[in-house]
Amino acid sequence: MVQNRKSTGQKTKSSASLAGSKKGAPGAAPIEGVPATVSVAGSPLQLSAGEVNILAVFRKYLMTPGRMLCLNNTDIGSMKRSLDRLTAAGLLIPEDFKGSYSLTRSGFNAMNELN
Repeated sequence: MVQNRKSTGQKTKSSASLAGSKKGAPGAAPIEGVPATVSVAGSPLQLSAGEVNILAVFRKYLMTPGRMLCLNNTDIGSMKRSLDRLTAAGLLIPEDFKGSYSLTRSGFNAMNELN
């Protein structure tokens, strides 16, 4: 499924079919050394394992800032707390389309720091 982001017109494939294990984010393998610390606007930010796994899903789909990723609605409930924390930290932006998020520039940099 391809979604247009209203503000930029960019398209990206949907990850609505993400059906992975119930541990962490679907389709993302656990990352060694979590929780992790990333730098956001020059300040260190401690990320939980769930937050790291969500950023791993964005990395898996090669997401860049401003591109919308649609998450599986059945998994949103288990990821809600982590998604809210990433949004509050300025790493993700919730989109109008239900269950979709995009990375901010800071979120993109944090995602790349986790490699």
